Amino acid sequence: MPTLARITIYPVKSLDGVAVEAARVLPVGALEHDRRWQLVDMEGRVVNAKRSPLFHAIRAEFDLSGQGGDEPRLGPNVIHLDVVPEAVRAAAIPGVGRLAGLRPASFPLVPGPDGPCGWLSEALGIGVLLLERADGGYPDDREAIGPTLISTATLAEVARWFGFDLAEARRRFRANLEIGDCDPFWEDALASPARPELQPSLLDLGLDEPIDPYADLPPPEPREFFVGEVRFRATNVCRRCVVPSRDSRTGAVTEHFRDVFEARRGRGLPADVDASGWSHLYRLAVNTHGPLTTGVIHLGDTVAA
Repeated sequence: MPTLARITIYPVKSLDGVAVEAARVLPVGALEHDRRWQLVDMEGRVVNAKRSPLFHAIRAEFDLSGQGGDEPRLGPNVIHLDVVPEAVRAAAIPGVGRLAGLRPASFPLVPGPDGPCGWLSEALGIGVLLLERADGGYPDDREAIGPTLISTATLAEVARWFGFDLAEARRRFRANLEIGDCDPFWEDALASPARPELQPSLLDLGLDEPIDPYADLPPPEPREFFVGEVRFRATNVCRRCVVPSRDSRTGAVTEHFRDVFEARRGRGLPADVDASGWSHLYRLAVNTHGPLTTGVIHLGDTVAA
């Protein structure tokens, strides 16, 4: 039986995550404090790792408060920032040399130009402000505000394709919920309805013309699933951006990453998954919406589809 093996919260969008033992699911469907903060430039445009590979050269740790009891709360209120020495030495990212002069520092997480923004502005080479949204954060997909979900076996398989380890796969793909005790790509079926059985053709019935084997079938509905007592709805298999193609520690680009990924993905697609609606195969992990019920999810919770 699949179980919840890992929960990761990303308090500041594009910076490091925090592994937790439990997380509250908000009424909008997001995990509490996941992507609660994001950076923007002085013109209000989002500043993230898609836009700047310099994020890979920054390590962030968070002080968490108030966790414990029957209903745990994750309360990131301090961020500790440092530079990744490997990134500076590798010099694979334009402008990374200026980070060598930055020293580790801690700041309160507060919206506006204060807190960590001076340090981050120097690191990124652009003035930034910190925005905060406590109710749901800043997900990439506003139509699927819930946590992203992937299996440990899937991450291990993708890591095998490229010769890096499981920890690197986690850092590259940045999923919230990791499911254990299941096969690779088990999660695909949650958001990709199974292919319906073919109806008999008119020729099989002694008639003259074949019919559409999918005629009169209702449109597929997103699948619902439970994590413990909390019920979610899968929406789609997540389209990936440029970020997973880069080494999470140095920012160096893995050559032909997307081409290799899509070729492997096509060969390994589970038989019960219908990918006909996918515009491409550069997809991994499942986006969710909901929850249909609220509550707290815990490591070890059963995942039932």
